[in-house]
Amino acid sequence: MKTNILSLSFRKVDCPKSPSYLVGELRIDGQTLGDRYVLDVRSLAQALQREGEHFIFTCGCGVPGCIGIVDGVQSRISDGQVTLAGSLPKGGAFSFVLSVAQARKAVADALLAEKDFLDEACRWEEGEFPVFGFTTYSYRGYISEARAK
Repeated sequence: MKTNILSLSFRKVDCPKSPSYLVGELRIDGQTLGDRYVLDVRSLAQALQREGEHFIFTCGCGVPGCIGIVDGVQSRISDGQVTLAGSLPKGGAFSFVLSVAQARKAVADALLAEKDFLDEACRWEEGEFPVFGFTTYSYRGYISEARAK
């Protein structure tokens, strides 16, 4: 079975009346996945660590059902590989097999590349989300944990 390659990058969104934030852009083998939805980076990280249903894509309000997503992405982990399978109302069904190590490293590296911005964001009021799904403090723990495995 073919192993796909996950990559993650961030685009900074500047807001005139509130703090700037980062929007995650997920690619599988170089092709954007879920570009019509908000990527919940924490749910993606959890899907790479635990089997089950994960709402990797959501609405900007944080409620997947708001934008028609009623089923999360299914994650199955076996022999160093993770299979992510699901469907999106606009985009159809998908299923990818990823190396757990490569995918976790890609997420950790993408967060690490934005370390200066994220560290600055830690000065914001508690409750702000510089990366959807991560609080200003929780991203550091994920980087450390992902790099250790």
